[in-house]
Amino acid sequence: MLSGALLDAAIVRLLATAAVIIGVSWSVKLFGPLIGGVLAGLPITLGPGFYFLAGQAEPDFVAQTASYALLSLCATQSFLPAYILLARRAGPATALAGGLAAWALIASFLRFLPSPLWLGLLLFAGATLLFRRLARRALLPVTTLGGKAGWGTLLLRGVLAGILVAGVTTQSHRLGSTLSGILLSFPIGFSVISFTLHQQMGNAVVMATLYSAILGTSSLAGFCAFMALAAPHMGPYAALAVALLAAFAVTFMLLAWRRAQAV
Repeated sequence: MLSGALLDAAIVRLLATAAVIIGVSWSVKLFGPLIGGVLAGLPITLGPGFYFLAGQAEPDFVAQTASYALLSLCATQSFLPAYILLARRAGPATALAGGLAAWALIASFLRFLPSPLWLGLLLFAGATLLFRRLARRALLPVTTLGGKAGWGTLLLRGVLAGILVAGVTTQSHRLGSTLSGILLSFPIGFSVISFTLHQQMGNAVVMATLYSAILGTSSLAGFCAFMALAAPHMGPYAALAVALLAAFAVTFMLLAWRRAQAV
């Protein structure tokens, strides 16, 4: 049986993940894949994970976990282009399997690396530039945002993703800072978003959304970096507030940049 605190953690993470799946799916429908991809990078699943970790771990442990979460985002960056490349010709199940295989391969190497913040930032920046260039060549023109995004379907998939997030992250602090950081950055949200958009709106839309999400993940990197920097000095909860502000600031700047490009 789960304790009251762990049950609360699981419920919050379930609801947070369901919210981001539904929100991103509808934002793609309303605003297009470029905006939807940027919004997919908000730390709506990482935030609750670190909130509950902060309540049961020392500040140095939280900071180290954030450093490994930043490092793990390089594996997330490999998931996105792998899905994009496969989605050009394959269906959702095959593309998802390929994306998760790419994530697992990169993550298996990252877990053996040291976790200084500068290394995580350097590797993340390099992975972002490399994978955006690689994925750009595979994109298809988006001619329509057709497809249905019914509330029932989105809610069901969001809840299922939330159950996965709750199961993976509620006990993650028991695994140590390395595995905790890697698991907290596992692309469960991106997996369900990809599968949902691919089924409902087609390969061109999901490819464009995930291509934008490669850059949108910078919000998660900002969140992890500020969490790692601030937790030992400000305490985990104050650091969480600063990290969330940093993440939303990055997302706001990316949205402003996208809007300027569209003008």
